[in-house]
Amino acid sequence: MSERFEGIAYTLTSAGEVVVRQRSVPAERTVLRVAAAGVCGTDLIDFRGRLDRPGTLPDTSPGHEIAGTVVHSEDGWPVGTPVVVDPAFHCGACGPCAAGRTSYCERLLLLGHTYGSGGLARYVAVPGTALLRMPDRVDVVSAALVEPLACAHHAAAKVTCDGPALVLGAGTIGLGVALLLRARGLEVAVVDPAPVRAALAADLGLPVGRPDGALPVVVEASGTAAGFHDALDAVARGGHVLVAAQHSGTLTVDAGLAFGKELRLSWSLGALRADFHAVLRLLAAGVLDPRPLATPVRPEDFGTATFRDMAAGRTAKPVVVWDAQL
Repeated sequence: MSERFEGIAYTLTSAGEVVVRQRSVPAERTVLRVAAAGVCGTDLIDFRGRLDRPGTLPDTSPGHEIAGTVVHSEDGWPVGTPVVVDPAFHCGACGPCAAGRTSYCERLLLLGHTYGSGGLARYVAVPGTALLRMPDRVDVVSAALVEPLACAHHAAAKVTCDGPALVLGAGTIGLGVALLLRARGLEVAVVDPAPVRAALAADLGLPVGRPDGALPVVVEASGTAAGFHDALDAVARGGHVLVAAQHSGTLTVDAGLAFGKELRLSWSLGALRADFHAVLRLLAAGVLDPRPLATPVRPEDFGTATFRDMAAGRTAKPVVVWDAQL
């Protein structure tokens, strides 16, 4: 019988409850012993969907923000290597992949959603091509934040002016964008109606509140229609509104306002491998310290209440931490 790795895994049930189950991971492809895993806004959307429509969605094993150690590999990774996961698996063969736009891959799969079981578990199996080696001396919580920071880097790279900038929404992506823009020398302010997130922005040394006057750059990271319309209102003539959050449904644009401001409106989707490498370089150089963005959670304390606190804005980003270091 082939080797297997046994450990707990968290399941989000069709009723919107988080339950602990044992999971057996076969020794195939590359297997990681997970050191830390974050809860993403996409996971939160899954949770809310199950509360809104109980019993209509299947159980799922979430988690795609993962840092861990290789314990088995058929893909050439030495056992013991500390790694992070790029969870968006692209085919490498379609037109967008050939052009370097892997986030547009025609066969894109996301770990824990459209591919396999996620990393909110003690062990997870992934293709070796999805891994990046962690630099030395990067702490485990920061390692688990590499994936959302890569998405934030992908968005921040689209800002081509020198600011000042306003970020609407102080979640992980919004604050990540704000920190990355500040690291480039831009003045950045943040707005968020949730006191916990606004306080976190202030603790990071970011001005909280909308500055007087219109701004050349406004980043919409709240994922709300109100945030989108606030962004259109706050941007200066000739300015740039960048949507860095996932929205659903229909967003309306006042065509007269957009025309009168001659505004630039764009979106940011996911991250490229180059964004992961850029974030890893910033972490290794000590330029970026994302630890305040996270709320470390012990495995035994993680459950449905964690999702409820996150949904209510009572806690910053939960990161389940199994190991103190990679």
